[in-house]
Amino acid sequence: MSWQKYLLLPQLIWHGLHAPRSEAVVWDRYWGAIRKTGEDGDVLWDAGCSAEMRHALHWLVSSGDATLPVIDIGCGNGRRTRMLASYFPRAIGIDVSSRAVARAREETGNAANVAFRALDATAPGVGRQLAAELGDANIYIRGVLHVLDHSRRLSLLHNARQLLGQRGILYYLETNFQGGVLDYLERLGAQARVIPNPLRRCIEFGLPRPHRFGARQHRMYFPERDWETVTSGAAEVHTVPTRTAHRPESIAGFFAVARPRPQLPQRAA
Repeated sequence: MSWQKYLLLPQLIWHGLHAPRSEAVVWDRYWGAIRKTGEDGDVLWDAGCSAEMRHALHWLVSSGDATLPVIDIGCGNGRRTRMLASYFPRAIGIDVSSRAVARAREETGNAANVAFRALDATAPGVGRQLAAELGDANIYIRGVLHVLDHSRRLSLLHNARQLLGQRGILYYLETNFQGGVLDYLERLGAQARVIPNPLRRCIEFGLPRPHRFGARQHRMYFPERDWETVTSGAAEVHTVPTRTAHRPESIAGFFAVARPRPQLPQRAA
């Protein structure tokens, strides 16, 4: 990586300072300005479906119960929710942005076993609310944990435990880029004067900055006393093309498949 990455710093600071404090508002503004999705569209992460989903579905189906519904947390425009729906009786995509959910519904049409809801997966009670409605469910997460702070990661995973219940299994895929934010931007083609459009949008709308989520973070947030890790390891996360016209970019990532361990009843004092 070059010293020129530091020329990106003023833009990051300016847009970060001017971004709304509410992440729901940030994401609503972002999704409200999206003109086109897909691998030649405006959404940086709306790519890599085939290879990534084959990997996710292998583990979700082989390690879990495919008769349960599946929840896509952070569904965005619902591309992966729709793919999950082909393998599970029901797929529900949830996203903090109501505009993302509106986009997902528009792109999905009238698929009978797909639904979307504007919900903050880190909000207290969301896991209990969905579990009361759906019962045990499987969970798919892609690119959410790495943009949450510590407390919101804990809240999301608390909700996830309630939603998974006794039979559900969780699959996640997150970026694990070995470098700082500036290195990350430069890796995806950002320069001081020219920033690829999908990447520029992330900066200009003040989206949460990505952080590393790998084996160390997995051990921290999925401790053995609370979670059984079925498998985990290195993986690739794909973005839309940013440096060449038709070739999606790949970023070092990390995946894991986990299920909650049964909670032992507490002894009376």
